[in-house]
Amino acid sequence: MQRKIQIRIDTEDTHFHLPKVKVKTAMGLAKLALWGSNFIKDEQTKHFVHENKHEIKRFLDLVATELNAEEPGVLVDVQSKDAIIKIELI
Repeated sequence: MQRKIQIRIDTEDTHFHLPKVKVKTAMGLAKLALWGSNFIKDEQTKHFVHENKHEIKRFLDLVATELNAEEPGVLVDVQSKDAIIKIELI
C-alpha cells in the first residue's frame, strides 16, 4: 500500500504543516538533494557523499519499501518547551 508522510511543526506563534506526501515521493526528493552535494563546504563530507551516492540511493529505496509495508502511526514525536515536531506515517 502507498503510505504518506506528514510533517507538523507547532510553536506558540506558528503552525507549520507540510502537505502529505507519498513515501516514494519523499525519498525521490531526498535523492534529488544528492545533486546539491556539490555545494557542501566540508570537503570530507562532500567526498563521503560522492563516494557513497549509490549506497545512499539503495538505502532510501529500502526505507521507502519498509515504510510502505508498515502500519500507520507516529514516526517522530518531539516535544520541547518551545515546539512540537511530529512526523506521521499515514
